[in-house]
Amino acid sequence: MGKLDGKVAVITGSGRGIGKAIASLFAKEGAAVIINDIDEAPAQEVAREIHASGGKAAVCVGDVTKAEEAQKIIETAGEKFGKLDILVNNAGITRDNLIPRMTDAEWNICIDISLKGAFNCIRAASKYMMKGGHGGRIINITSVVGLMGNVGQINYCAAKAGIVGLTKAVAREWARYGVTCNAVAFGFVDTRLTREKETGEEAFGQKVGIPKKARDMWLSQLAGKIITPEDAAKPVLFLASEDATFITGHVLNVTAGLYM
Repeated sequence: MGKLDGKVAVITGSGRGIGKAIASLFAKEGAAVIINDIDEAPAQEVAREIHASGGKAAVCVGDVTKAEEAQKIIETAGEKFGKLDILVNNAGITRDNLIPRMTDAEWNICIDISLKGAFNCIRAASKYMMKGGHGGRIINITSVVGLMGNVGQINYCAAKAGIVGLTKAVAREWARYGVTCNAVAFGFVDTRLTREKETGEEAFGQKVGIPKKARDMWLSQLAGKIITPEDAAKPVLFLASEDATFITGHVLNVTAGLYM
């Protein structure tokens, strides 16, 4: 028996990193999962891996910043598996710069993907979740910098702080349906957004990551090893499971001591 047997989950931004690990773990625990990404190839690869392990998965390529595409992502759950029980708003991006140098485009992309994208998906999910006794789960992925701030990330900090307010508002508004809404604030998780920028990957046409000097400073503050995506997926599973039935409106810090 898995912790999510019979459940249907949508995980945005799940072609890579934390989202991929969440989708894989949810599928292992019995959920049918919708893999979403703006890039089809990695999303299809995640689905293939889940199918090869005996799990259930379907892919929906879509941009959460566009309301109609967020609607399509959520509707895929209903079309493929008949319902929606769990929504994980994981999609996000960084565009680091100091305040005087930050462009409108750098500001907008962070706010749009992390915050507007989460809102778009939650609004689309209302069709399934705003029903008496639904008992669904919404987990929003935020960041420690949304709680403590960070140099060069005013856009990302603002977006992730917004996720905290959004989480609490949904928790209050949808409590009547038995739906819980919580957030996980991660610290330093080993993904393409936290690797050395000088040798990093590109996303939306620009390199992502953290400059080596700043990255080394962050690493020096950690207790123990860097959090892996697989480590990061476990507290998300907890909040999605029946073990967390009475937890809502909560921000769970998973930071290896970076924030206390």
